Amino acid sequence: MCGIAGVVGTDRSYLSSMLETMIHRGPDANGIFDIPELYTSIGHVRLSIIDLEARSNQPFHSVCGRYSICFNGEIYNYIELKELLLPKGYVFTTTSDTEVLLYWLMEHGIAGLEELDGMFAFCLVDRLEKTMLLARDQIGEKPLYYTCNPQSKDTSFAFSSEIKPLLEIKDIDKTLNEEAVADYARFLYTAAPHTMYNGIKELAPGSYLYVNILSPRANQEQYYSLEKKIISSNDISYDEALDIFKTNFINSVNLRLRSDVPLGVYLSGGMDSNAILGAARTLSSDDVQLNTFTMQYGGSKLSALHDESSLAEDAARYHAVPNTLIYFDGSVSFSDSVDRIVQLFSQPFGNGTALVADIIAQNVSKSCKVGLVGDGGDELLGGYPRYKALQLYSKVKKFPNMLTNAAAEMLQWLPEKGQLSTKIRRVKQFSRGLQKPMAECFVDWSTYNTTESLLHAFGMNKGTQFYNRMVNTFEKFQSDPVNAAAIVDLLSFVPYNLMQSADRTSMNHSLELRCPFLSTRLIESIVNIPSKHKLIKGKNKPIMSDSMTKEIPAFINNQPKRPFNPPMKQFLQNNMKEMKSVLLNPASEIAQIASSKYLKQEISYFETELKDNSTLLWGLITFEKWLQQKSYK
Repeated sequence: MCGIAGVVGTDRSYLSSMLETMIHRGPDANGIFDIPELYTSIGHVRLSIIDLEARSNQPFHSVCGRYSICFNGEIYNYIELKELLLPKGYVFTTTSDTEVLLYWLMEHGIAGLEELDGMFAFCLVDRLEKTMLLARDQIGEKPLYYTCNPQSKDTSFAFSSEIKPLLEIKDIDKTLNEEAVADYARFLYTAAPHTMYNGIKELAPGSYLYVNILSPRANQEQYYSLEKKIISSNDISYDEALDIFKTNFINSVNLRLRSDVPLGVYLSGGMDSNAILGAARTLSSDDVQLNTFTMQYGGSKLSALHDESSLAEDAARYHAVPNTLIYFDGSVSFSDSVDRIVQLFSQPFGNGTALVADIIAQNVSKSCKVGLVGDGGDELLGGYPRYKALQLYSKVKKFPNMLTNAAAEMLQWLPEKGQLSTKIRRVKQFSRGLQKPMAECFVDWSTYNTTESLLHAFGMNKGTQFYNRMVNTFEKFQSDPVNAAAIVDLLSFVPYNLMQSADRTSMNHSLELRCPFLSTRLIESIVNIPSKHKLIKGKNKPIMSDSMTKEIPAFINNQPKRPFNPPMKQFLQNNMKEMKSVLLNPASEIAQIASSKYLKQEISYFETELKDNSTLLWGLITFEKWLQQKSYK
């Protein structure tokens, strides 16, 4: 796991400073390779995971000297790919996945990308053809950003693993991207190809750039489409579904245990992390030490509602592995926390879970360089309440509109407080969407501002390309609404929310996170299983619970679904004065984008507990703090 960067232009002197801003991604080694005849330099900072020797440092070059690569990530099936390359005459001088990736690309080019089982972002330079190939993994676990300005005298093209290094480029367009602002206002994250900066693009998951170095143009092309893998069949029996899941999941965990450094597991009281731990304990030998790490919430009764540490400790004892508790009580500095998020992402990011994920990563990195996490399990196996709500939607839609409208109007005045606040919020959100088509209704359940509130608050009266793409994708697979919802989430929430958070919070502490549920082979096998097997009354994720009875403790299997969210409501309540000073200041930057009436109203809703909109408010606060930096102007 590493950081990569590169520059095309007459002035490439600042590549070293670009890499310096990402030294947290790779403190073990660094290197720059200059290709003067192409006015090109590529660089790399290394976190050594596979083959720790200096021979695997990057940039890495082919023996013939034609090709050079800088690569961020892991190719988990590199051993299997290597076996396919050996008969073709390739000679390997390392045991790294980097060398395998280089020769695989030399042999297969773009056509070979789909065969890679891993998380990756890389740049391959071909000195003979004078080209660059940049690509990102199929699901979007690893990030890649770039800027292209053929008219620039100094820098015509540049790329990086993070946004911040690209801000080093003096003539980059830092004005606000309106599409990104609209996406953020709705989802509290941005989506490729847009970032908050007009001059910086994000390479989409499953996509590549093929760049002619001497006359750079940057047109993204897709090499992988999850939608094209959908061949759903109702002929799959429940027993077959169990076998399909377990076979592919165990294989995914097995590949992700490949490491030359210590591994740990993020362990909660939920099924996903326990399935990973159970599979890992089954697969690993007795001399392989697996450490587990658990967040413990405290400080108030409200915070305790989020705490699963006692269940996680019981699970660790069941598997006979050590468990480390990491305490969070919300007593951290409010202003420091906001600044921390802005620093991590170099643009606003509204998922408050990143706060605790950063703290977990900091502690895990003290004893491990690799952590396994359960991200993606809910999307694959129908774990979210909104998936179950889709079944209810079809039933309630049969009632007269007058009745459902009246019910929705009455429900909006229910306060969202106490232990039932989350359920009340979901019921209100569900009722508001009943007048919309199912696709729009589902997407709205994943937003913090609907189309109507965007018009009221931000003056935006239409959906973005990203929003419309989500709606269209759902409609395409609507014959099985739950699977349609999973596909939408895998193409949106997972790469642009979950994976953004996972990458930034972990790599900031030189920690690699691996996600067994996001293997493309596993995903493709599960999204084609009919949802009738994924949602069974009285069961939580039945496919996993029934297929992994030996790996998951019974006391975990019987637990209800709990969200892994920090006590954000309590955190904002404890810092109400500071929150108001940020959002209600007449001189605030956000007041130029959102109406002051809207901001006051949302804070009033929160103060009176009519709405638990703490996540939205947190997202608006990070937006304001980022705007204050003036780095977008």
